[in-house]
Amino acid sequence: MPSIAYSNDGSTFVAFTDQRVNSRMTAALSISRTIFICIILSIASIMFTSDANKLVLTPIERMLEKVKLIAKNPLAAASDELENAGVMTML
Repeated sequence: MPSIAYSNDGSTFVAFTDQRVNSRMTAALSISRTIFICIILSIASIMFTSDANKLVLTPIERMLEKVKLIAKNPLAAASDELENAGVMTML
């Protein structure tokens, strides 16, 4: 982009500067920032999914297993089978 300057005697000065290096550096930094943010969001998503699975889904699966045992044999509610239900999902 040219820079234009005017003098008092009516002369016009035009200066051209090369901005390609700055533009390429800015573009490379923008791409790097975008990739960095994508990596951070991916890691956060994986960690959130893992925590949600461990804290929400596993207890629900254990509860469903206990309910199925009770539905199959209501007298098993007082036995050790019910106490040990969900052992496989905890491993």
